[in-house]
Amino acid sequence: MLSFFKKKDAWGNGLSVWVLALLLFALPFLFSVLKTVEMDNEVEAWLPARDPQAVLLQWYNENFPVKDRLFMSWDGSGLDDPRAELLAAKLEGYVDEKGVARRGSPYIEEVLTPREFVEQMLLLNIDQQDAIDGLTGIFVGEGALKVRLSDAGRARQKQIEQQIVDRLKTELDLDAVVLPPVSSWEAPPEFDSVAYIKQREIGLEDEELEDVEESDLEFIPAPPHDFQLGWHLIKTGSDLTAQVKEIVTQVGKTNSENPLVEDAFFHAGSPISLLVTLNEAGEADRKTALEDIDRIADECFIPTGTVHTAGRPVGSSMLNQEVEKAAFNPDAPWYLRSVIGLSTIVSFALSFLMVRSFRLGLLVLTISLYATLLTMTLIPLTGRTMNMVLVVMPTLLSVLTLSGAIHLASYWKHAAQRDPKNAIMNAVRMAAQPCFLASATTAIGLASLMTSTLNPVRDFGIFAAAGCGISLVCVLLVLPSLMQLWPGKAPEEHESDGGAWVGLADFLIRNSTVVVILCMGMFAFGLYGLRYFKTETKVVRYFPSDARIITDYWFLEDYVVGINTVDTIVRFDQEAQENLMFLERMEIVRSVADKIREHGEITGAISLANFQKPVEKPAEDARFFEKIGYNKRSNELEQRMREGDIEAGNSLYTISQTDSDWKEPGDKALSGVGDELWRVSAQAYVMADNDYGLLMDELDAISDSVLSAHPGTSHSVTGMVPVFLRTQEALLESLIWSFGMAFGIIAVVLIVVLKNPIAGLITMLPNLMPVAFCFGTLSMLGISVDIGTMITASVALGIAVDGTLHLLTWFKAGIRSGKTREESIELALSHCAPAMWQTSAIVAIGLLMLAPASLLMISRFGILMAALIGSALIADIIFLPALLTGVLGYVIERTERKNIRKGNDESTGSRPEEKSDAADEIVEHATLEPTEANGSENSSNSSSISGPHHSAKSGSRQSEIEAR
Repeated sequence: MLSFFKKKDAWGNGLSVWVLALLLFALPFLFSVLKTVEMDNEVEAWLPARDPQAVLLQWYNENFPVKDRLFMSWDGSGLDDPRAELLAAKLEGYVDEKGVARRGSPYIEEVLTPREFVEQMLLLNIDQQDAIDGLTGIFVGEGALKVRLSDAGRARQKQIEQQIVDRLKTELDLDAVVLPPVSSWEAPPEFDSVAYIKQREIGLEDEELEDVEESDLEFIPAPPHDFQLGWHLIKTGSDLTAQVKEIVTQVGKTNSENPLVEDAFFHAGSPISLLVTLNEAGEADRKTALEDIDRIADECFIPTGTVHTAGRPVGSSMLNQEVEKAAFNPDAPWYLRSVIGLSTIVSFALSFLMVRSFRLGLLVLTISLYATLLTMTLIPLTGRTMNMVLVVMPTLLSVLTLSGAIHLASYWKHAAQRDPKNAIMNAVRMAAQPCFLASATTAIGLASLMTSTLNPVRDFGIFAAAGCGISLVCVLLVLPSLMQLWPGKAPEEHESDGGAWVGLADFLIRNSTVVVILCMGMFAFGLYGLRYFKTETKVVRYFPSDARIITDYWFLEDYVVGINTVDTIVRFDQEAQENLMFLERMEIVRSVADKIREHGEITGAISLANFQKPVEKPAEDARFFEKIGYNKRSNELEQRMREGDIEAGNSLYTISQTDSDWKEPGDKALSGVGDELWRVSAQAYVMADNDYGLLMDELDAISDSVLSAHPGTSHSVTGMVPVFLRTQEALLESLIWSFGMAFGIIAVVLIVVLKNPIAGLITMLPNLMPVAFCFGTLSMLGISVDIGTMITASVALGIAVDGTLHLLTWFKAGIRSGKTREESIELALSHCAPAMWQTSAIVAIGLLMLAPASLLMISRFGILMAALIGSALIADIIFLPALLTGVLGYVIERTERKNIRKGNDESTGSRPEEKSDAADEIVEHATLEPTEANGSENSSNSSSISGPHHSAKSGSRQSEIEAR
């Protein structure tokens, strides 16, 4: 590589000119490629295709195709709210009173309302109240706790409300809120609800629709009440709710002989939720689809700001928007419109300040931007998409490149004091080995993430590791080429550059035992904190508490429906179908659904059995005609279902058309040809601090308790809840395996570099301490590790080794030059510490600028990375030098002395002090030049390179070196 900077082309130009020409020529292409990058944050796409849970989800989607659906509600909605049908009509499209078809939203395929479900159930002879009960917790909510006061209580309503809230907080630690009573919406004169109900196509024939209208489909409003009490995740049958009711009634009794509170109750009917299905256009542009829903809702007399939406399309769209806001947010204050841009600008500003040169600062800025740009183009070129993890990669790559560039600039400044003409080549020669090893170890830390089973983490490992290679080329080839094309005078070095660090080294040498104990204490504290380590993959947890998605999710889960879908697929094979009539199989499924609905984490569940009245099988001694009638009804219903005549059941029942394997080829563990598959669709909380692993086990046990008595039956639990559980497991697996692999490989590298296994393993302590301390502290604070913060462990390990290698390079060079361990520590710190703290400050402060990001994953990534880098700096300039005064330094010194003696014995005619290492040469120059210069101007410059210790020890050490 060094000969590259001396070569010239046929026209006499240096090859550096061609490097610049190539950079400029490729720039338009890189920008054009970056414009094609797409954003994709689908949680179910995180798992690899052959993961068992991904296979199960794919099988489920093939048998029960489910498009993008979202739940929608609004403040004051209810079963008797005519705006629901108006909204459905305008979203879906309708035929007006003149017979003209009116187009709905171009992004909506279908809208299902509670009224529509009830109408379909009525046609199947289901009682209206039974129909409403079956839809409760999915399409119909029971809302908040209604409180009815007596006449005496109404006179003191405000005091009673406050007393109830205070007692709930004191006795139950429950943050309750007082809400206004439920009231029917008063339609303006221009609103014709009947017209929209008639116009909307709900799949009924005209005569059927007339029958429904004649039945006067009226919903019973909530009984009179004075106010409501709401709190998070209300479950009407829970112990907590019973305690709340008791306190409410006690307040009424203790304030007067006559009860002030007459009743506290729930009533199903308000609020309600609509199920909105997006079409292909809506799936492709979810952001615009959601905006169109809000716009149409406003046209339907639903005030802006009162609409609440939730579901996978909402989470994915909001996540993409928050990622985009990290790059640019026009609604934020001008200084926070781009936290990624702010991070980059601050890093570059600090680099100008640290290198003390406008020219060097600008060149460092240029190669950092170019290395980042070149790496990012690999994403669209390989057919991959951007995601919430890759969005932090540009900032990480820019600061990593800055780090290497500043180290090279530091070497150049040292070399320019000695030989300005050849300073660039000497700087590259000095920096090549430590920069290569640092980049290699950082790349190893990043590449270890490729072992993850999560696609976003694996992609980050692939591209970031490639970015380390690109960064190294830019630092060792592109930056020196640009420095050749734009030469400059090296800034003068000052005595203070090394003096303070030599003072620190002397302090650490005197107090090494105490320092080691303190650092090991931090290490032990971190390891203890890891007992509380938790992972989190719920996308909704990545948003700030005041984000709309959070308020919407809380509203829906508090009062209507759990957002996460968990489906149990009940399978009846050929044997079960022969032994059980269709109606018997339906009652088995009904029993499974009823038990699932009773679970505390489930808000509601629906199955095909909801659309049929319970029918008991005649007893063995029943009359013949009863058995014949039962069998006939069962066969007719089975035929109708298999032919698709019952529209409501098409998404809840199917016949398997293929053999489907799960974990092993040919196991047919999921289904076989002709198997009946019944879907029990349940809704689970996403905002609760629930244990999805426990929930899955309990749902499995519920199904087993019913199905175990019937041979030929089995079940599978799938949906987003199992996907979240699997991603949590994969997240923990990824963290352990990637970090373990990075540790193993980096330890081997250090053992090879230090040529001693004991030294290599001890040297890993300062590199492990930052990771253990930061993650342990994070765990003790109760903060879960998400998919973004997970990657920081391996990254931080690689970055920590960066500083370790530079420090060890100079320490070994000092030993080889004849210095004592103490002097070598002083030398290493005086040379490396300035560049190390400068790069750490640039990287840490630059990443800290990500903290204001509204997406918590990006914010936590920046904060944790800054903490890790700060801890790594402490480990490298405090912990490592303290270790070098003891066993570690002794082992390295003995190994180096042994290698020197071995080299002297094997040499024939060469001087023992001849060295090939560039760092050795500069150490030798720094030691001998002050004497040779006889007090010349170079004396002060060279003394700053080796450190002030020469003034105190130069006599004895100089004579010793000259004697050698």
